[in-house]
Amino acid sequence: MNLLDVRNLCVRYGSEQTGVLAVDTVDLRIGQGEFVGLAGESGCGKTTLAMAIPNLLPEGATVVSGSVTFDGQDITHASEETLNSIRWKEISVIFQGALNALNPVKSVGWQIAEPMLAHDSGLSDKDALARARELLDAVGISKSRSSAYPHEFSGGMRQRVMIAMALACKPKLVIADEPITALDVMTQAQILDLLRSLSSSFDLSLLLISHDLSVLADTCDRVQVMYAGKAVESGSAETIFASADSSESAAHPYTNRLLKSYPNILHERVFIDGIPGYPPDLSLPQTGCRFAARCDQVQSVCRTQEPALIELHTNHFVACHFAEQVSR
Repeated sequence: MNLLDVRNLCVRYGSEQTGVLAVDTVDLRIGQGEFVGLAGESGCGKTTLAMAIPNLLPEGATVVSGSVTFDGQDITHASEETLNSIRWKEISVIFQGALNALNPVKSVGWQIAEPMLAHDSGLSDKDALARARELLDAVGISKSRSSAYPHEFSGGMRQRVMIAMALACKPKLVIADEPITALDVMTQAQILDLLRSLSSSFDLSLLLISHDLSVLADTCDRVQVMYAGKAVESGSAETIFASADSSESAAHPYTNRLLKSYPNILHERVFIDGIPGYPPDLSLPQTGCRFAARCDQVQSVCRTQEPALIELHTNHFVACHFAEQVSR
C-alpha cells in the first residue's frame, strides 16, 4: 500500500462559472521511504497539487473532485480538527522562501519546538527546546544558535532551519516546495545531500517540487511532470533521465523539451534549446492536447482529442497520442 495515494484530483480557483481548474484529474502516489519529484513550468499546478494534500490551499481554492488517501485514511474532506492532528505530525511542509515562512520575532529554537508542543501536551517547554537543539545539530547548525532569530541566518541556513522544523514531529511525509530556489549551487548541493542523508535517519518520504530537472535527477526515485494542470508523464528517475538511445526513456514531447533546456556536460556543447510560446490560458475551454500549440511533433489529432495517460512501460505513464514515436 502506498503511503500517499491521490486519485483524479481536481482543484479550482474561483467559481465554477468563471474559475480556473489549476489541477485537472491528476493522480500521484508515494511509497514509504520514496522520494518523488514534481516538475514543470511555473503555473503548471505543482504547488496547488502539493498543498491540496494537507489542505493548505489559499482562500478561493477548492478541491472539487477526486480523493487524497494518506496512510490508508481518506483525508480529502477531513475536518480541521482531523487535519490539525495530521499536519506537522504526519505531513509537514518545507515552504518556498524560508524568510517569509519563519516568524521574525521568535527564535528559531522556539519555532522548531512549537509544533512539538502543539502535538504532545505532555511535553515540557524545556524538553521541546532540547529536542529543537538536537534537530538543529542534525541539519548542521550549532545548538548554541537556537536562540538566534531568522534574520541572523543566511539563506541556506534558514532553509536548514525549515528542514529541522519540518522534522520536529518525525512525520512520515515531507512536502518540499522549491526548497533550494535562489540559493547558490554549492548550498543547493548541501541541502539536497542533507535531505537524502536524513531520509534514512527519520524514515521519511519526500515530495520534492522543482522546475529544475537536474535537482530531481540527483535526488528522486521517481519523477512526475505536469503541464497546464495535467500530469503528462511519470516514471522512475532512471527512465525519465535516460539517454535517447535507451530502451526506455522520456516519451512526452514536453518532457523532452524540458530536458533539452539544460546543458549536457557529457555531450557536445550546443546552444540551449528553449520551448517557444506560452502555456494555454486555463480560464478558456481546453480541447485536445494542451501542449499542442508548442509541440514540434504535433498532428491534427492532437488539436482535437485529449490524450489519455497510458502505461507505456511498467510504471512509466505518458499522455501523448504518439508516445512510442517521440524522440529527442
